[in-house]
Amino acid sequence: MLRDEEGRLVRKAGIMGVVRQGGTIHPGDPIAVTLPPPPHIPLDRV
Repeated sequence: MLRDEEGRLVRKAGIMGVVRQGGTIHPGDPIAVTLPPPPHIPLDRV
């Protein structure tokens, strides 16, 4: 956790993803990350 320029608490956490193919992974295997289209809205804590 950290604070932004205005002193608000910023929580950083992982988020689940979609797995398109299962199997064993190895060091050096490529990983593709695709963001959804904007706007990107921060999630509320649960």
